[in-house]
Order: sequence, then structure tokens, then C-alpha cells
Amino acid sequence: MTVYRDFSVFHAGEDQVGESPLWDASTGTLWWVDAAGGRVHSKHAGTGELSTYELDVLPGALALSDGAIIVAASHGWYSLDPDSGNLSLLAGIQAPESEMRFNDGVTDPLGRFWTGTMHIPAERKPIGALYRYDGRSAAQVIGGLRTQNGCAISPDGRTFYLSDSHPDIRCIWAFDFDVETGALDRRRVFHVPAEGRPDGACVDVDGCYWFAAVDAGLIVRVDPDGHEMETIRLPVSRPSKPAFGGPDMTTLFVTSIRAGLTPDELKRQPLAGSVFEIETGTSGHEIPRFQTARQPLRVHT
Repeated sequence: MTVYRDFSVFHAGEDQVGESPLWDASTGTLWWVDAAGGRVHSKHAGTGELSTYELDVLPGALALSDGAIIVAASHGWYSLDPDSGNLSLLAGIQAPESEMRFNDGVTDPLGRFWTGTMHIPAERKPIGALYRYDGRSAAQVIGGLRTQNGCAISPDGRTFYLSDSHPDIRCIWAFDFDVETGALDRRRVFHVPAEGRPDGACVDVDGCYWFAAVDAGLIVRVDPDGHEMETIRLPVSRPSKPAFGGPDMTTLFVTSIRAGLTPDELKRQPLAGSVFEIETGTSGHEIPRFQTARQPLRVHT
């Protein structure tokens, strides 16, 4: 197993729960959220220009859309106008309890936004769920989750990945994915980390799955058969999600978490809450854009 040691800091920040990095190739910009701080950030890779949007909801996952950023936050999906900062509700869910929020997500080849919910605090109840939202309606696809995470889709669109990073679960699953119908089938264990808990993830052009091993300070690359290939050790214990980006899609951007660290741990990890970048030697692919319906409906599932 190769251990990568070279990294640089893309953004030195103090996000409480940095999450959901998303590369916009059309503008050379990285987007990400502070899920606990209620903020969405964007930073231009060339100029270093940083923009921060303060929200009155807790953001989880992001998706690109023409002229807007789609934010899965609290109990709904929202459209964020990057120019004005205005946030408008597209659709909502009726969560089983109020102490819930959207967490991780990914858009599929047809532009549907797959996002999941988790209970806050995460260890309390397995009532999180994975939803499929197409701009017109939303459907719950998977239930019984504690800390939903790890959404990614193989390059051929045939495999859907999902994880639960709760300490009692710590599992990544794979599903057969029917892109046309949006159905998930044949759920099976794909990988159980040797260290840490499986948080956010992405895939490369070879179909390998890269995930953040939170609490272990690692990014782990797993081959399509679920075997660990290599790791990247970071100077923080809680990396949260990797995403490919950069001009040639070979840069791995990684968000991290500051919340929950003790004062002594923060002294040893002054970069906790920052965004890192690593040259991987392989490449990813652009995440499909969300296809907004003409007249979004607010739905309850």
C-alpha cells in the first residue's frame, strides 16, 4: 500500500464541519459548505477570491445547476443565487423528527440529486434516509440510516455507493444502479475501513472509490472490488470528503472538520477545518449538473 505524503492547503479555514467539496470546471471554482456553521463557500483556484454565503439553514450537499447552486439543507432542497446570495426553497421533506438535516449527496448521469438525511446528534436514532430528487418530485429510496454518507456513482453509471459513518455501522455498500429508472438493487457490503469511519467519497476514471476515513486522518483509495489500494495521510484527524477538480481533474480537494476536537487536539491540528489539495496521479470526472424542472414542486415523503 502506497502512502502519499505530499499535500498543500487550498484554503486555511476554521470550518466547524467542512463538507461537500464540488468543482465547477466552467469557472475554475471550488464550492463547499460548513454544515454546522450554516455557510456555503466558493474559492476561485486561480485568483484565490473567496465568497461566503451565510444561510439560515444547515447545508449538507451541493450540486451545480445552470446559474445556481443547489443546496440540500436542513429539511429541503434550495437554489442559491451566487450573484445575489438569495436562497429559495425548491422542495421539502417531512422529516420524522425536527432534529434532522440533509448530509451527503451526489447527482447522477440524468441530473437527479441523491441526498440523505441524518439525525442530530447522529448516534441517537437510525431514522436517516436516502432520497432521489428530480426537480419535480422526491422519493425515499433507502431508510434506516444513522449517519448517511459516501454517495458516489461509478463511471459507467452501473454502481451506486452509500455509506453509514456511525461508529456502530462503519460500512460502505454498493448497489446495482439502473440509471433510467433510478432503482437501486442487490445491496451488498463493498468495504469496511481498517481505520476510522467512512465519510464522504468520490470515484476516479478507473472506477476506484476514494473516501475520507474520519477520525483516522486518512483518504483511502479502494479498487472496484473493494480492496484498499493506497492511502493519503493528512495533518488533521477528521477529513470529511474528497472531490476531484482542477484544470485536468487530477487534483483531489479534501474538506475537514474542526468541531469536537479538544483544545489540546486543536493545538496539534491547527489546520483542522481547512481544505486541502493533493495531486493524485490519476483523474476524476466532472459531476453532472442538476437538471432543474420548469416548475419545482414542494413535496412531502
